[in-house]
Amino acid sequence: MDSVASALRWRRIFLIVGAILAAYALLAPLTSTDFAQSINVPLLADKLWFRIATYIVMFIVLATAWNIIGGITGYAAFGNVAFFGIGAYTTGMLIAKAHWPFLLALPLAPVLASLFAVLVGLPLLRLRGHYFAVASLGVGVALGELVQNIDYNGTPVFGGASGLFLPIYSIDNRGLYFFYLMCAAAAIAMGVTWWVLRSRFGYGLIAIRENEEAAAVLGVNTTAFKVAAFALAAALTGLAGGIFSQWNVFINQDNVFSIEYNVQMILMALLGGTGTVFGPAAGAVLLQLLIQFLGGSLPISIELPFVSTNARPIVAQIILGLLLIAVVIFIPRGVIDFFGGRTRLSWSYLRRSLRETSL
Repeated sequence: MDSVASALRWRRIFLIVGAILAAYALLAPLTSTDFAQSINVPLLADKLWFRIATYIVMFIVLATAWNIIGGITGYAAFGNVAFFGIGAYTTGMLIAKAHWPFLLALPLAPVLASLFAVLVGLPLLRLRGHYFAVASLGVGVALGELVQNIDYNGTPVFGGASGLFLPIYSIDNRGLYFFYLMCAAAAIAMGVTWWVLRSRFGYGLIAIRENEEAAAVLGVNTTAFKVAAFALAAALTGLAGGIFSQWNVFINQDNVFSIEYNVQMILMALLGGTGTVFGPAAGAVLLQLLIQFLGGSLPISIELPFVSTNARPIVAQIILGLLLIAVVIFIPRGVIDFFGGRTRLSWSYLRRSLRETSL
């Protein structure tokens, strides 16, 4: 009973702190508006913070979307960045080539991403474990190469190696606009996850994660459920890609089909806690802030001794890798369970964790 009460107390504290930080993150950018500055409201967020905050929220969407297929369903997809690229290029092509308005082109990004997920998911989701992981990674890499190299009569269809330039979306407080648009996408992603975890569909996905054969015996259409989860994750990822394309103005293979994005979204979900609503979001905030901090992008940074400026990104990745190893060993269920009191740092827990996570 004491452990249950402690877990509930920590959960309440975590939710209260999270709500306060979220409220600050949402309200602070409003201090940069002309109206706020005209009445001498202290400036709490500048353009640099806008860009960093928008990246953080973007990864909240990506990690939360991956959690649907990787955390709830238990299929470790390594190619979800393909859906991000599809969403980005769908919106980018419609704006740059067909001259569609941004808000009219954006809804097609999640639609095409989910349709592609259904097409590749039907054969891929018959694979399991590392076979599925490698195959999904191959789809992400192959699609990026295809987009860069496909041409028609010698002219790159999608901009080729030079990428695709979009017209700048003319609007007052442009940074503020895209930040809140990405926040809306994050709210949709977490809302969808909340619904999945409390629906019959979600119970079927959890059953597949725990024991797919037993789920099939119980009447779960495992193929349909897995493909639907894959398409749902793709739609949310494609939505983020569509917003990114117009926000960033320039897209190419490197910034929308980057495998690094896929690795980060997986690590964020693992860090925060897979299979939960707020875990991937918490992991995205923590990991992205840590990446920005170690890389020297934040206004508050540290000087690493004996490390040149050019070597900072490499050292940052090494430090990040060591920290993630420690997290996976000591708190494999993520920070949500750790602060919820379900995980305790002890020698016995370490031994049990290594035994349960080893082959």
